[in-house]
Amino acid sequence: MNKGWLELESDPGLFTLLVEDFGVKGVQVEEIYDLQKTIEGPVYGFIFLFRWIEERRSRRKVTQEEESFVVDDEITNSIFFAHQVIPNSCATHALLSVLLNCENKIRLGDILTRLKHFTRSMNPEDKGLAIGNMPDLAKAHNSHARPEPCRLPEKQQGISAGRIQEAFHYVSYVPINGHLFELDGLKPHPIDHGPGRDQEDWTETFRRVITERLGMATGGEPYHDIRFNLMAVVPDRRQQYEQKLIKLKTNRRIVLEALQQVSNKPFWLCDLI
Repeated sequence: MNKGWLELESDPGLFTLLVEDFGVKGVQVEEIYDLQKTIEGPVYGFIFLFRWIEERRSRRKVTQEEESFVVDDEITNSIFFAHQVIPNSCATHALLSVLLNCENKIRLGDILTRLKHFTRSMNPEDKGLAIGNMPDLAKAHNSHARPEPCRLPEKQQGISAGRIQEAFHYVSYVPINGHLFELDGLKPHPIDHGPGRDQEDWTETFRRVITERLGMATGGEPYHDIRFNLMAVVPDRRQQYEQKLIKLKTNRRIVLEALQQVSNKPFWLCDLI
């Protein structure tokens, strides 16, 4: 198992390059700056980086029941949810949790297709081990990392991540079967935030959930006190603009051809068109 994973910065450009190195086509990562505004356009999933502060978490006293853990093994194993068994790998975990739960919407490429097929129906622990044993993933991950000491919590048998007083961690939010799921490799199970309200887009459900989470994380202290970063995994904007440009060029050609046909008609006939 590869144990040399390095810490990644929370940079959307870096994450976009990492997606490309995984072999995925037509996907990019962009930063979300304002949670007060509606999130427009198609979104595959969100990646949330937050400061893990044990003292505040203890004040929240969040129970497993309140967090709506999905404890049904059949449901858990049917989605891509992996435990983080390798230190510093949570950035890649967060990306994989989005990409491998929307495979019908994107082109995964050879590396992630092999991972998806190999881990199908595996439990979260085995999925995490599979990630740690894929050199291609570790190589892509480390090629964008900064060589600094680890500050992320480790998931080890008999050792709670809560023992670390402060650290930064990535988690994912993705829509699965009409429900909003929170996928955190340091937690034992996925968290089901339920379906959205009537006619509500899943991104609106996410916006409400994440806003509530940020409010709880501050522990009643000023909102700006918590440090966090939010990124969205979306279709490649370049491809969208290229498709729009092709459509505009096609429309222009049709109009020019129509004008050419009109110009070739007798003058009296043009007045009737």
